[in-house]
Amino acid sequence: MKKIIFKNIHFNNFKINEFDNIIKMKGLFVFPSGPGLASIDEHDSYYNSLKKADYVFFDSGLFVLLLSIFKNIKVNKFSGFKFLRLFFFI
Repeated sequence: MKKIIFKNIHFNNFKINEFDNIIKMKGLFVFPSGPGLASIDEHDSYYNSLKKADYVFFDSGLFVLLLSIFKNIKVNKFSGFKFLRLFFFI
C-alpha cells in the first residue's frame, strides 16, 4: 500500500483486488470529490475532516490525471461508487 500526501491529507493508493483487505479495516473511509479538493482552502471543516480521516481514497479522476501529468505519480482511482458496488454486490 502506497500513500500520497497532498496538503497534509494522506491518500491511500488501493487496488480493486485489495478490496477484501480494505473492507476488514476499521475507521473512517472518505472519497473526496474534485470540486471539494479544488476549493479545499476555502472550507476548513472539509479540509480538517479529510486530514483526520483514517483512509482517503482517490475518487477524483481529474486529481488522478493531474498527479500523473504534473508530478509523474501513477495512482489507482478507487471511487466511492466502485467501493459501494463491490461492498453490496460482490
